[in-house]
Amino acid sequence: MNDIIAALEVYAATPATLRALLGALPESITSVAADEGWSVHDVVVHLTSLDPFSMVGRVRAILDQDDPVIPDLDEQEVLERSGLRGRPLADVLDQMARQRSDALVWLRELTPEQLARTGRHSAAGPLSAADIIHHKAWHDLLHVGQICRMLSTPLDAGSGAMRKYH
Repeated sequence: MNDIIAALEVYAATPATLRALLGALPESITSVAADEGWSVHDVVVHLTSLDPFSMVGRVRAILDQDDPVIPDLDEQEVLERSGLRGRPLADVLDQMARQRSDALVWLRELTPEQLARTGRHSAAGPLSAADIIHHKAWHDLLHVGQICRMLSTPLDAGSGAMRKYH
Protein backbone atom coordinates (compact mmCIF):
# COMPACT_ATOMS: atom_id res chain seq x y z
CA MET A 1 0.00 0.00 0.00
CA ASN A 2 2.94 2.37 0.61
CA ASP A 3 3.87 2.23 -3.07
CA ILE A 4 0.37 3.46 -4.00
CA ILE A 5 0.66 6.28 -1.48
CA ALA A 6 3.99 7.30 -3.01
CA ALA A 7 2.58 7.14 -6.55
CA LEU A 8 -0.42 9.27 -5.53
CA GLU A 9 1.89 11.80 -3.87
CA VAL A 10 3.92 12.13 -7.09
CA TYR A 11 0.67 12.55 -9.03
CA ALA A 12 -0.53 15.16 -6.51
CA ALA A 13 2.77 17.07 -6.49
CA THR A 14 3.22 17.40 -10.24
CA PRO A 15 1.16 20.61 -10.73
CA ALA A 16 3.05 22.43 -7.94
CA THR A 17 6.38 21.04 -9.17
CA LEU A 18 5.71 22.32 -12.67
CA ARG A 19 4.43 25.67 -11.38
CA ALA A 20 7.61 26.12 -9.30
CA LEU A 21 9.80 25.21 -12.27
CA LEU A 22 7.92 27.11 -14.97
CA GLY A 23 5.86 29.82 -13.30
CA ALA A 24 8.38 32.64 -13.65
CA LEU A 25 9.57 31.75 -17.14
CA PRO A 26 8.46 33.89 -20.06
CA GLU A 27 6.33 32.44 -22.83
CA SER A 28 9.26 32.94 -25.20
CA ILE A 29 10.96 30.03 -23.39
CA THR A 30 7.98 27.78 -22.65
CA SER A 31 6.50 28.02 -26.15
CA VAL A 32 9.61 27.08 -28.15
CA ALA A 33 9.29 23.70 -29.88
CA ALA A 34 12.06 21.25 -29.03
CA ASP A 35 13.46 18.49 -31.23
CA GLU A 36 10.38 16.30 -30.70
CA GLY A 37 8.17 19.12 -31.99
CA TRP A 38 6.54 19.88 -28.66
CA SER A 39 7.20 22.89 -26.47
CA VAL A 40 7.27 22.86 -22.66
CA HIS A 41 3.75 24.30 -22.84
CA ASP A 42 2.67 21.39 -25.07
CA VAL A 43 4.04 18.85 -22.59
CA VAL A 44 2.02 20.44 -19.77
CA VAL A 45 -1.06 20.46 -22.02
CA HIS A 46 -0.40 16.79 -22.81
CA LEU A 47 -0.37 15.87 -19.11
CA THR A 48 -3.48 17.92 -18.38
CA SER A 49 -5.51 16.81 -21.38
CA LEU A 50 -4.88 13.10 -20.75
CA ASP A 51 -5.86 13.05 -17.07
CA PRO A 52 -9.63 12.71 -17.44
CA PHE A 53 -9.14 9.72 -19.73
CA SER A 54 -5.91 8.01 -18.71
CA MET A 55 -6.28 8.18 -14.93
CA VAL A 56 -9.84 8.97 -13.92
CA GLY A 57 -11.59 7.31 -16.85
CA ARG A 58 -9.54 4.14 -16.74
CA VAL A 59 -9.72 3.64 -12.98
CA ARG A 60 -13.46 4.37 -12.95
CA ALA A 61 -14.04 1.86 -15.75
CA ILE A 62 -12.17 -0.82 -13.79
CA LEU A 63 -14.15 -0.03 -10.64
CA ASP A 64 -17.53 0.15 -12.38
CA GLN A 65 -17.24 -2.82 -14.76
CA ASP A 66 -16.01 -6.38 -14.63
CA ASP A 67 -12.81 -6.76 -16.66
CA PRO A 68 -13.49 -3.83 -19.04
CA VAL A 69 -11.54 -3.21 -22.21
CA ILE A 70 -9.51 -0.05 -21.71
CA PRO A 71 -8.99 1.60 -25.11
CA ASP A 72 -5.61 2.95 -26.11
CA LEU A 73 -5.61 6.73 -26.55
CA ASP A 74 -4.39 8.78 -29.47
CA GLU A 75 -2.48 11.24 -27.28
CA GLN A 76 -1.97 13.79 -30.05
CA GLU A 77 -5.69 13.78 -30.86
CA VAL A 78 -6.60 14.21 -27.18
CA LEU A 79 -4.16 17.13 -26.93
CA GLU A 80 -5.55 18.82 -30.03
CA ARG A 81 -9.21 18.35 -29.02
CA SER A 82 -8.59 19.68 -25.51
CA GLY A 83 -8.37 23.30 -26.66
CA LEU A 84 -5.68 23.85 -24.01
CA ARG A 85 -2.87 24.63 -26.43
CA GLY A 86 -4.17 28.16 -26.91
CA ARG A 87 -4.49 28.88 -23.19
CA PRO A 88 -1.76 30.50 -21.08
CA LEU A 89 0.49 28.06 -19.22
CA ALA A 90 -0.68 29.37 -15.83
CA ASP A 91 -4.29 28.55 -16.77
CA VAL A 92 -3.32 25.04 -17.90
CA LEU A 93 -1.47 24.47 -14.61
CA ASP A 94 -4.52 25.73 -12.71
CA GLN A 95 -6.72 23.26 -14.58
CA MET A 96 -4.26 20.42 -13.93
CA ALA A 97 -4.25 21.23 -10.21
CA ARG A 98 -8.08 21.31 -10.05
CA GLN A 99 -8.49 18.07 -11.98
CA ARG A 100 -5.97 16.26 -9.84
CA SER A 101 -7.32 17.62 -6.59
CA ASP A 102 -10.78 16.32 -7.51
CA ALA A 103 -9.43 12.93 -8.62
CA LEU A 104 -7.25 12.50 -5.55
CA VAL A 105 -10.24 12.82 -3.23
CA TRP A 106 -11.55 9.45 -4.36
CA LEU A 107 -8.25 7.83 -5.46
CA ARG A 108 -6.92 8.10 -1.90
CA GLU A 109 -10.02 6.31 -0.61
CA LEU A 110 -9.65 3.22 -2.81
CA THR A 111 -9.43 -0.04 -0.91
CA PRO A 112 -6.84 -2.74 -1.59
CA GLU A 113 -9.63 -4.76 -3.21
CA GLN A 114 -10.52 -1.90 -5.54
CA LEU A 115 -6.87 -1.30 -6.42
CA ALA A 116 -6.54 -4.98 -7.35
CA ARG A 117 -9.50 -4.91 -9.78
CA THR A 118 -8.44 -5.40 -13.38
CA GLY A 119 -9.26 -4.55 -16.94
CA ARG A 120 -7.64 -5.23 -20.30
CA HIS A 121 -5.84 -2.43 -22.06
CA SER A 122 -6.36 -2.76 -25.81
CA ALA A 123 -2.61 -2.51 -26.49
CA ALA A 124 -0.84 -3.36 -23.22
CA GLY A 125 -3.03 -6.21 -21.99
CA PRO A 126 -4.19 -6.95 -18.42
CA LEU A 127 -3.74 -4.19 -15.85
CA SER A 128 -5.10 -3.26 -12.44
CA ALA A 129 -6.27 0.04 -11.02
CA ALA A 130 -2.99 0.11 -9.05
CA ASP A 131 -1.03 -0.37 -12.30
CA ILE A 132 -2.71 2.70 -13.77
CA ILE A 133 -1.87 4.82 -10.73
CA HIS A 134 1.76 3.70 -10.81
CA HIS A 135 1.98 4.34 -14.54
CA LYS A 136 0.56 7.86 -14.19
CA ALA A 137 3.14 8.74 -11.51
CA TRP A 138 5.91 7.34 -13.73
CA HIS A 139 4.47 9.24 -16.73
CA ASP A 140 4.50 12.49 -14.75
CA LEU A 141 8.14 12.01 -13.73
CA LEU A 142 9.09 11.09 -17.30
CA HIS A 143 7.67 14.39 -18.54
CA VAL A 144 9.08 16.48 -15.68
CA GLY A 145 12.48 15.12 -16.72
CA GLN A 146 11.71 15.89 -20.36
CA ILE A 147 10.79 19.48 -19.44
CA CYS A 148 14.04 19.87 -17.50
CA ARG A 149 16.04 18.64 -20.50
CA MET A 150 14.12 20.98 -22.80
CA LEU A 151 14.90 23.93 -20.54
CA SER A 152 18.55 23.01 -20.01
CA THR A 153 19.49 22.38 -23.64
CA PRO A 154 19.64 26.07 -24.68
CA LEU A 155 21.59 26.88 -21.51
CA ASP A 156 24.23 24.28 -22.33
CA ALA A 157 25.57 26.25 -25.30
CA GLY A 158 26.17 29.28 -23.07
CA SER A 159 28.08 27.37 -20.41
CA GLY A 160 31.49 28.14 -21.90
CA ALA A 161 34.39 26.29 -20.29
CA MET A 162 32.01 24.82 -17.71
CA ARG A 163 30.51 22.51 -20.37
CA LYS A 164 33.21 19.93 -19.67
CA TYR A 165 31.77 19.53 -16.14
CA HIS A 166 28.26 18.54 -17.31
